Amino acid sequence: MSHEIEVKLKLGIQALEQAGIALELMTPRHFEDNWLLDTAMRQLGTKSSVLRVRSANGKGVLTYKEKAGNDAPSSQFKLRIELETELESPPEALAIFDRLGFHRFFRYQKYRSIYEATLPSQNHLHVMADETPIGNFLELEGEEEAIAEAVSLLGLTPADYILESYITLQLRHCQQQGKPLEDMVF
Repeated sequence: MSHEIEVKLKLGIQALEQAGIALELMTPRHFEDNWLLDTAMRQLGTKSSVLRVRSANGKGVLTYKEKAGNDAPSSQFKLRIELETELESPPEALAIFDRLGFHRFFRYQKYRSIYEATLPSQNHLHVMADETPIGNFLELEGEEEAIAEAVSLLGLTPADYILESYITLQLRHCQQQGKPLEDMVF
């Protein structure tokens, strides 16, 4: 199983370039539609786990995430176990999961550009520039050391880190408007 280490930041991609971080565009801006699934009894949510079907450019990705176990290294960033596989047909996968009792309970959309960043130390990390209905975010993903170097170059502190998921950010956004959780869609 692989571990995902990441942090979200409320910055634009230009901030990385201004900090001396070299960027190479890996995947141009594209639209992503995401569905989170769970059982009626919230079997996954009670374990802080996520089952997601993502659709982008006619293909899809199935992702399962859970909190890293006690044997995982500690991190100042978001650390989760992540399992992913490609899907040929996201709608068919959603139909299968629905029949298995895993129903869609939250949908979120975004436009995403993916970069590979090369830091002055020659460390590398992935940068996802996300445009969402609640604002723009950068996700830095990679090894702990590379992320720490990047946030240091940006002059950021842990107070600037966003470790919450998009559903949590959307819930907070809805609560500020006095509304219950709604899908985060354009």
